[in-house]
This record gives sequence, C-alpha cells and structure tokens, in this order.
Amino acid sequence: MKLFTAVLLSLAAVSAQATPRTVDTARSDISFSVKQMGVAVEGRFKRFEAQVNFDPAKPETSSAALSVDIASIDAGSDEADSTAAERAWLDKAGFPKATFKSSSVRATGPGKYEAKGLLTIKGKPREITVPFRATDQASGATLLSGQFSIRRTDFGVGGGEWNEGDLVSNDVPVTFQLLLAPAK
Repeated sequence: MKLFTAVLLSLAAVSAQATPRTVDTARSDISFSVKQMGVAVEGRFKRFEAQVNFDPAKPETSSAALSVDIASIDAGSDEADSTAAERAWLDKAGFPKATFKSSSVRATGPGKYEAKGLLTIKGKPREITVPFRATDQASGATLLSGQFSIRRTDFGVGGGEWNEGDLVSNDVPVTFQLLLAPAK
C-alpha cells in the first residue's frame, strides 16, 4: 500500500510540474530604465502575454515564451510614449511585438536560475541570458523576478544623433516580476 501511495504521489507531482502555470499579468511587471542626457527615464510595458512552464526540481525541463505589446509602453509622458513608439526607436507600426523564447533553463544556486533564449526586438533576434530568482508566495503562487541589460543599438533602437555622445545610454536595464498562479 505504501508503494502504491508513493507512486500516485509521484505521478501527481510529475503531472503538476508538466502543466504550464498561468502568469497573472495584472500582478506582474516588465519595466526598463534608460539614461537620457544623464537623467534616468523609467518606463514599463502595460500589456504582455507569457507562457511559463517552471519546475524548480527539474529546471532543465522548464520553458518560457513572452510577447510584449510595444504600443503599451509607458515611458512617463504622452510625448515620451509617442517618441519611443516611432520608427527610429521601437517602431510599433512595423514591429508591434517584442518576444523572448527560452532555449534552456538551469539552476545557478538555491532559488536562483538562468534562462537562455532568443530576444527579438524590431525583427532583430539576439541570444541573451536572463538570471532570475524563484520565490514561493504564501498564496501558493511563485514569483519569478530578475534583471538583465540589453544594448539598444544591437536591436536597431535609436539612431542618428541619438547614438552620438551621451544623449541616450546604450545599455538598458530591464527588470521583471512574473507571478505564476498556484499550481493546481
């Protein structure tokens, strides 16, 4: 009987781990910071979709795919939002989505992981590594949080005079918090 119970519990655990968990986008966040003439400009994206299959016991079986709606940018003012969405910057008309798709996930320490994958902005794919932490919440949810930096010019973001001197920094830190609904 004990063996039968152990097998059932193992099958239930495998079944729960293999099921993708819903990302609560209303309680999740993707934000960025960029320096313009030495002053930090904070922003975020209000709309995005994410499919995450995360198993802390077997991180190598985990995966993530995110799609960010470029038109949902909030850079602090209507003028900043409009400029950021222009063709020279994020080009919301030509490339309405930025995407990330993981190719591998691995543990780097207790509660710490990194996902490698393809980030595509303005149709330009680049391989990146995204370090993150996984924190279990009292509600049964899991919070995945982290930060990474991109070089905006690698993706053709900005151009002309904006790439000269220190008008706009090339390094753009991106911070995220994705709240995964409790496993069922």
